Amino acid sequence: MPGGDQVVMLLENNPYPMDVRVRREAESLARAGYRVTVVAPRASGEPPRELVNRVRVRRYALPRTSPTIPGFVLEYVVANLQLHARAVVQLARGARVVHLHNPPDTLFPAALLARALRRRVVYDQHDLVPELMRAKFGDSPLLALLRLMERASFRLASVVVVPNESHRAIARGRGGVAAERVFVVRNGPPEATLAPSANGRPGPLSDPHIVFLGSLESQDGVDLLPGVMRELAERHGLPRARLTVVGEGSRRRPLEVAFAADTRSGPVAFTGHVPADEVPRLLAQADICIDPAEPNDLNDASTMVKIAEYMAAGKPIVAHRLRETERTAGEAALYAGRPEELAGHLARLASEPELRASLGKLGLERAGGLSWERSERVLLEAYGRL
Repeated sequence: MPGGDQVVMLLENNPYPMDVRVRREAESLARAGYRVTVVAPRASGEPPRELVNRVRVRRYALPRTSPTIPGFVLEYVVANLQLHARAVVQLARGARVVHLHNPPDTLFPAALLARALRRRVVYDQHDLVPELMRAKFGDSPLLALLRLMERASFRLASVVVVPNESHRAIARGRGGVAAERVFVVRNGPPEATLAPSANGRPGPLSDPHIVFLGSLESQDGVDLLPGVMRELAERHGLPRARLTVVGEGSRRRPLEVAFAADTRSGPVAFTGHVPADEVPRLLAQADICIDPAEPNDLNDASTMVKIAEYMAAGKPIVAHRLRETERTAGEAALYAGRPEELAGHLARLASEPELRASLGKLGLERAGGLSWERSERVLLEAYGRL
């Protein structure tokens, strides 16, 4: 047992407990005996302070900003002032571990202070920030600065936690981190959320229910969805195909406008953000699940949480051929080499019930080997190194 060691987690990118990865890590540490405090942005309706499953949450307010470079800069400046100030407070109160969650990679000054005080630092790299900014805004002189901040985060960390082998290679390569200090903690679903079976609707489907789960941002490929649904109706004879979009993000409003202007495709429903506990129920209603994220340096190296969630629900998947998606799903998905192939794969699955069933069953079997319980053991091993 860690003897009540105090851990402060710093989070800018999502509220807590909405961020599933951070929530699972924090609760796993709390169950193991660590006293965990998460400092995170405050979503609408959330209290400034709260105890969530033995995890203390301290929230700060962020301004409403546009999804532009000036908007991101303003958000990050306000968030960093809040996060660094609260990190100082927690360190003064005796925190032994500062756990940095990116993006962004601007929290390394808190790591520098922690190391100066002979405390420990965990750098938890959710995303590759230079690749993320390039995917959003293209090449920029800021990329060199982002790489420097990433490198500082790597170098100041006592241990580095990453979601997959691609990130591990980057930590070892451009981060210069020793192999024994890098731990792969995958974004797997808890065993309790695995579907009991991969049963779906029988027979060919004239009205396939397609579900997308995840963030609605430009790098997630969601702007392809209106074209995919239109192709299903016009080219593949599936005008009754319906789509449910589960998630939130800056592209939601443009997507709603695009779908409203297109009367040729089937119905589309937007749920907004839903609690993690509701996700299995929504996925259970799907016939096929989709991830339209296109190949690039960011997406190829990213483990999409949605892929494991789809497999845990026993659903067949259509996705682009991304390196880490293939490592996660294996043969449980149909892979598109080009965006125009997505609709064709969806139509094929709608017409072939045996293929739907076999992919769903294979995905469910693979999901069992990717459970959060396995990742939890690696996380606790990383903390043991501290």
